[in-house]
Amino acid sequence: MTQIPAGWYPDPDPQAPEPKGQRYWDGRQWTEHVQPLVGQAPPGQSGYGSAPAYGSAPAYAPMSPYADAGRPAVATTPDGQELAGWWLRVAAYLIDAVIVGIVSAAIAFPWMREVFDAYGDFISQALDAAESGGAAPDQSELMADITGPLAVVSLIGLVVSLAYHASFLRWKAATPGKLALGMRVRLRETPGQMSWGTILKRWGGQFWYAIVATVPVIGGIAGLWPLIDGLWPLWDSKKQALHDKIAATNVVRQRGSA
Repeated sequence: MTQIPAGWYPDPDPQAPEPKGQRYWDGRQWTEHVQPLVGQAPPGQSGYGSAPAYGSAPAYAPMSPYADAGRPAVATTPDGQELAGWWLRVAAYLIDAVIVGIVSAAIAFPWMREVFDAYGDFISQALDAAESGGAAPDQSELMADITGPLAVVSLIGLVVSLAYHASFLRWKAATPGKLALGMRVRLRETPGQMSWGTILKRWGGQFWYAIVATVPVIGGIAGLWPLIDGLWPLWDSKKQALHDKIAATNVVRQRGSA
């Protein structure tokens, strides 16, 4: 049996109000996404374009919790593109975190070495004091020694993260982690290249907590953000993380793309 490709087709629902528009077929089943026909304007608009239909439309069946052949219906964007699952997103996040971490550590190595040396000296002094019965080293001196280098390391990490995410989202609409797993980031309502403003909002919504991470009390509270943000797609009806909602984006599956 020839598979009907995904696309917009004349709405076959016999209960759809007149004039009937188009309904999106995702390649397996009819979705709930509808739009007016070409030249048929929705209320308050003078004209409307739509995606072309391909071939003859499949027989209509009302939406149900399960697709044909017993497969669960998939969540999609308003125009019918399949949304990425939570586990795929987590895997992509880990891949990207490893890449950003390696690059950041390579650039920030001189300042990281200062931190390691300061801790090494502190531990050595503490051991010497314990053996000789002398006074323990002052922890405030340790904090004074590492505060500056740690600030530089944090700043480098933020700059690398911003450059990494912003450049790849603008260029490929996906980071290397998402590309490796067949995903893309797109505007939820209208596909197309994301603006720099959208990309910056998305990055800021995801990583703003790192800016205040070293601030006492505030940093501890802000540290809960990545956990809440990362888990949000599990119960969100649009499968969006909080940073997706801030930027009005979705992460989608992209089959057959490089």
